[in-house]
Amino acid sequence: MKGSRWHPFRPRNLAALLAVVALLLVARDLFFPVGFRPDKQPTVILVPQGASLDSIAAELRSHGLIKSPFAFALLARLSGVDRTLKAGQYRMHRGESVLAILSTLKKGMSGEDLVTIPEGLTLKDIARVYERQLGVPADSFVNAASDTAVLHALDVPAPTLEGYLFPSSYAFLPGTPAEVIVRRMVGETRRVLDEELAGGSPVAAELSPHQILTMASIVEAEAARPEERERIAAVYLNRLRKGMRLQADPTVAYALGGYRERLYYSDLRVDSPYNTYRNAGLPPGPIGNPGRAAIHAVLWPTPESHELFFVARGDGSHIFNVSAEAHEAARMALKAARAAAHASDGAAAESTAAVLHLPAGRPATPPQPQMASSDTSHKEKR
Repeated sequence: MKGSRWHPFRPRNLAALLAVVALLLVARDLFFPVGFRPDKQPTVILVPQGASLDSIAAELRSHGLIKSPFAFALLARLSGVDRTLKAGQYRMHRGESVLAILSTLKKGMSGEDLVTIPEGLTLKDIARVYERQLGVPADSFVNAASDTAVLHALDVPAPTLEGYLFPSSYAFLPGTPAEVIVRRMVGETRRVLDEELAGGSPVAAELSPHQILTMASIVEAEAARPEERERIAAVYLNRLRKGMRLQADPTVAYALGGYRERLYYSDLRVDSPYNTYRNAGLPPGPIGNPGRAAIHAVLWPTPESHELFFVARGDGSHIFNVSAEAHEAARMALKAARAAAHASDGAAAESTAAVLHLPAGRPATPPQPQMASSDTSHKEKR
């Protein structure tokens, strides 16, 4: 019949046609996201632990592996794999279908384990992480990081790789040789340091790359709050330029063998080149392994800063001052506030000794063992 002839521009038919076109476009994004032939060169992506489906889709999109994060997330939910995608470091090829990508993420890293190294850990701490997660003996890791042949090959001017093991997430097979791991981590440090130095910081004319990592390791240990990194870096650089001792608590803790919740006045006398209360200038090498943010803070400290002192409030933040007098006033005010808080809780008055921070020039000779510090920040405790 003449009236039953199909016409593409009738509203109902047009809607159906548009729906088909939309489905074809979605199908194209799902099955041929960037072309009909996958690239030969793989693209490496990192899926962190706890990453959301949307963040994974955004990561894939940023690397050109998918075109539509919406289509990716939709198919993941429809296929029921959205809650089974595994963290890891993956090598994928541009041009793979979304189904293939989802299958890879669901399957995991094919035997490789993702190891995350947080910022600020020492060489020995990192060795224990790899022993626990990959079964690499901690002793073999420390030995590889102290091997003179490895140090020479990697051009590291220090007795160990402390400070050169970049904190990040790495994918390794269980039992990977320690030397392979340390070479990979040092390579990451070199890459990040080169990227940061490319910014043209004037500090790079004052400090060698080794000294930058050394200073960054101290800043990493001191800065409990990210927003204070640049300011803390400025304090230490200002003291260094004036020939003042850094007097950084974390260097004393490192000289004593590692992190300590409290330091005593007797600890400040430890005979070690890492003790910045006894020795002028920077310690001979890093006291931990700093991340990019700490390195950046050293290269780009707070501009026009003249601050030389800071004291911890006890909540992770610090009070910064230019003069010793203002620093002493801040220290005494904090001491009084802490004493009042202890008294209100019924604590003994002696407990306030845990937070005494002596000003410059005053001998630190209280009865032993008296606590010199209950936190990690720069203080005058001579």
